[in-house]
Amino acid sequence: MLEYFVVEIFMTVCLAVPAMRVLVTGAFGNIGSNTIPQLTERGYQVRCFDLQTKRNEKTAHKIARRYTVEIIWGDIRSEDDVRRAVRDIDYIVHMAAILPPMSEQNPDLTWEVNFGGTDNIVSVAEEMGSLSKFIYTSSIATYGHSTGRGPPKTASDPQVAIDAYPKSKIEAEKRMRESSLPWTVLRLGAGISVDLEWLGQSMSGEMFHIPREQRIEFVHPKDVGLAITNALSADTVGKILLIAGGERCRMTYREFMKRTLETLGIGMLPDSAFIVPKSDEDYYHTDFMDTSEAETLLHFQTRTL
Repeated sequence: MLEYFVVEIFMTVCLAVPAMRVLVTGAFGNIGSNTIPQLTERGYQVRCFDLQTKRNEKTAHKIARRYTVEIIWGDIRSEDDVRRAVRDIDYIVHMAAILPPMSEQNPDLTWEVNFGGTDNIVSVAEEMGSLSKFIYTSSIATYGHSTGRGPPKTASDPQVAIDAYPKSKIEAEKRMRESSLPWTVLRLGAGISVDLEWLGQSMSGEMFHIPREQRIEFVHPKDVGLAITNALSADTVGKILLIAGGERCRMTYREFMKRTLETLGIGMLPDSAFIVPKSDEDYYHTDFMDTSEAETLLHFQTRTL
């Protein structure tokens, strides 16, 4: 009888504990849309925050048909919008950003969104004072041009602001690390979309400007989503972790293009179609990454390309 009474009390208490609430900014981008399902399946209450564009509305509709989420449309640069988004939140996953090539076409907007938006949400979260964890997604691009001559990148390697995008991400990282928040930085490797329309748009302007022998370590967007989801409960506060696919996802750009173009039925292009680097500045901002600590903590490397 006593056993039954104790179990009943335990179940009542457990059922009374509300699910933890997670704010995801930039929720309807490539990574966000692969993170939200995993968060909801893990039992988190998810609040999605993003700009109200036709593309985002389309993605939001797809997600909302399958998962129970709250959607708040707004601008990360607006303090009022951010306050609405952050209210009563336990965790923040901050992914909202202007990405290349748009970042280099409009560097002022990139700074306003990537740094200014981060400063905005960090300041509001600091005022709130009760956040369990703030996860910020940064990028391999913050290391600058990578010639591939050295070992894989590590969290302690120097960052180099070669253009508008990495500059904004480096300064946003710094703002967050200097805050009073329980922060975690996830520096993401080269993501690849399973959406062929998105893939074509993202590659069309840059695909011939990357050297054939450029080292790239890809990561599946669902594995990034898994890393983010696991990071909420893992011992990651104060850590900078590198998120990429591991040795199975390492290749040269030539190998990647051959696989991609053959999959699309186009066939590999001649080597003369690609840039031949004349200096270190001609190399791209991708490389192999040391993900050993991240994988030990987050157990996310489950897929290959």
